[in-house]
Amino acid sequence: MMLQSSILEKVFMQSTIPQMIFEYNLKQNVANKAFFEFIGYSKEEWDELSIEEVSHPEDYVLDMQLYHEVYTGKRESYQMEKRYFHKSGEIIWGSLHVTAINDPMTNNKYFLAQVFDITEQKNLERVLTHNEQKYKLLADHSSDIIGLYLPDGRFLYTSPSINQILGYEDDELLGELPYSFIHPDDISFVEKKHKTLLESKQPVLATYRFRHKDGTYIWVESNLRSVIDEQTGKITGMIAISRDIRSRLEQDKLLHRSEKMAVVGQLAAAVAHEIRNPLTSVKGFIQLFSETKQCNEEYMNIVLNELDRVEDIIFEFLTLARSHQEKMETIKIDELLKQVIQLLQTQAILVNKEINFLVESNIPPVKGDSNKLKQVFFNIIQNALDAIDEKGVVFVRLYSNDSRVCMEFIDNGCGIPENRLESVGEPFYSTKEKGTGMGLMTSYKIIENHKGKIDIDSTVGEGTTVSVSLPLS
Repeated sequence: MMLQSSILEKVFMQSTIPQMIFEYNLKQNVANKAFFEFIGYSKEEWDELSIEEVSHPEDYVLDMQLYHEVYTGKRESYQMEKRYFHKSGEIIWGSLHVTAINDPMTNNKYFLAQVFDITEQKNLERVLTHNEQKYKLLADHSSDIIGLYLPDGRFLYTSPSINQILGYEDDELLGELPYSFIHPDDISFVEKKHKTLLESKQPVLATYRFRHKDGTYIWVESNLRSVIDEQTGKITGMIAISRDIRSRLEQDKLLHRSEKMAVVGQLAAAVAHEIRNPLTSVKGFIQLFSETKQCNEEYMNIVLNELDRVEDIIFEFLTLARSHQEKMETIKIDELLKQVIQLLQTQAILVNKEINFLVESNIPPVKGDSNKLKQVFFNIIQNALDAIDEKGVVFVRLYSNDSRVCMEFIDNGCGIPENRLESVGEPFYSTKEKGTGMGLMTSYKIIENHKGKIDIDSTVGEGTTVSVSLPLS
């Protein structure tokens, strides 16, 4: 059997709709490329098969009955939903349209079959109808929006609560893509969550702004899960439970504001307390100088030392509070550490203490602010030196792994009790007699701004290990 017109043949063969033309015996047929892609067989393989072999038995009987009615002239065409056996063994669904056509030149009767792939829709219909009665009551009365979507995100179902939250009727968004309603600034974030769900098949949580029917945007939080076909393991849809979180965000904002005020009050009280002590001493000696009209050099040195202490407290407090933008540059961390160690080595030797530097070869560079990182290393090594007695040793170890550069600062000093470790890093909490605690807190902040991490491990009587890690450049 041949198609008579070359133009019609091109239209038939290049159509994206699976099509086939056949005679009454169903054997002599011509199918286009789209049909072979739909059924999974090559043209050569198809020539060895029959329609019955690729048709579901239940649907084949009805198909032949309707086909016979068209052949005998009882009807001109018919349409039905039919299951086919794909070459992979998977059952696929097609909406079959069969029409009788006559060749005007030979007066022979042929039949044109067109198959529209509805596998995805049928799978989702099965999801919708599965336990439908059990969950319908729950969905209709839920205060959250329950939605069902195609894998590409198109709406298939929304519960009536969408009207109360977003102003739309429950069938108003059917067939629409949600990205048309999501705030432009949140689209890329939601797209990443969508992609993660499709790739991992694991639930995801997304917080974004969705456009209300009145044009305003509402903050919602959606918990999305994939609907997976039990037979094929493929994702056939998505279910989302979404809720209005405006009131929660407002409460979080108020809580955050109150926490900030509490921290400010705590810092202010701590600063006042720390400054009051040295100022009390300074005031006493000044009064003594005023009464005796004499300036004792020993007392004057105490006054100057106390004033230096006040200055240090204020400087550390301002360093912590100041909003600072690090000057990020490529840094050779081994050279930076070596500079800091050399700076402190002389001081350590004078008091019979030692700093050993162990470094692996080929340490990759990192991105950071060299001055700020020097401040961190200086604080940590100085703390370690203060913790050890004469003839004590501070070990500094530098190494790297696939993603980070790691440093360990190890001392064999007195160690820190476990119940005090939790407070290390808090403002004005220090294990040293005259420490303010703000040096280590500032160090935590600097490393955090560098996307790094500080960990402290300590055992009383054995020593302390401070571990610092930074991401590779």
